[in-house]
Amino acid sequence: MTETVKPQLAAHDRCTGCGACASGCPKGAIHMVRDKEGFLYPQITDGCVSCGHCAHVCPVLKQREVRGQSAVFAVWNEDSAVCAHSTAGGVFTALADYALECGGVVFGAALDEKLQVRHMAVKNKEDLRLLRGAKPIQSELGETFQQVQLYLEQGRFVLFSGTPCQVDGLYRFLGEHPEKLLTCDFACSGVGSPGVWARFVESMVYVKRRQAVDVRFCDKLKGEKDRRFRVWFEGGGTFDAPLGKCQPGRGILRRLFLRPACYHCAYANVNRPGDLTMALFRNAPKDFYPKQQKEGMSLLLINTVKGAHIFDQLSLKRELRTLEEAVAGDVALRCAAAAPPDRQKFFEELERAPFRKVCDRFFSVRPYQARKSGGLTALKEKLWKKR
Repeated sequence: MTETVKPQLAAHDRCTGCGACASGCPKGAIHMVRDKEGFLYPQITDGCVSCGHCAHVCPVLKQREVRGQSAVFAVWNEDSAVCAHSTAGGVFTALADYALECGGVVFGAALDEKLQVRHMAVKNKEDLRLLRGAKPIQSELGETFQQVQLYLEQGRFVLFSGTPCQVDGLYRFLGEHPEKLLTCDFACSGVGSPGVWARFVESMVYVKRRQAVDVRFCDKLKGEKDRRFRVWFEGGGTFDAPLGKCQPGRGILRRLFLRPACYHCAYANVNRPGDLTMALFRNAPKDFYPKQQKEGMSLLLINTVKGAHIFDQLSLKRELRTLEEAVAGDVALRCAAAAPPDRQKFFEELERAPFRKVCDRFFSVRPYQARKSGGLTALKEKLWKKR
């Protein structure tokens, strides 16, 4: 008689939405279903045979392996044009170029035709532009894990870039660390609701009376210190504003509509699941390549022997730094975001009030409030907690 195991999924406020359970279910009995906040969660259907595989592959339900201390480098791409079009130092482009030159496939987050964030596979350098740039909205993985597995079975080299929970979920799904798989996670400050972002897009289209065709969440129009939210519309026309002075940007900076699990993130530390980790270098000394700091610079954590071997072959400028600098410079390497006290109220209002009115209420900073709190930077800093 075959032993049955009661199916077990991660608790709602801990589930990262990586989809390893749904992708790995041998009976296809788990579907990813969107909740009222706009996030995908696994749902077990009648096809379940209680094999227990979902619990076996869930990264939340399994204790993580503790790795040794990572090596840390300040890095930037040798091509200044690449740095200009990247969120920071153009590290991802160098990694992707390496993978493609090996005849491999690159997986990363891209915007689809509706400007929703989804993981996709890229097989040529011309399409790498789709994967460049930060996208602070949770990407939908779909069948990405199965596609990665298929390419690996074909003997192809695969680069997978994603949040640390997505990288961990991929390894759990595969059940091993394949030699031809290179993973790169990043110091993640949390992922925003795809549902809320979809309503932002609808609102922009309504106001402009034109379809939005492209978005850059953290564009560097005037250098590293001037982060801007930019939108391009069909037939011409753009929206361009400092990230902290537009409603989508303020929503992102406030961390108001992050996935619940992000406020309890198990990856907000230096024990990284990826071979490599990209992080910000906010505390770089002023006299440390000041021109390059303006154009774009990153920190790269080298977490595995494989990561070190490939890093040595990349066309990147590099300077050795310390892990202490990395932790001090990027808050996402030391603690998770704190849930804003008005988060629940925000989602309650979304259910009963027009979207633009909700945005005016929660994302508009009155001058008096900004002065009293010390400005947007102080407001943002208060949303982080120390462990």
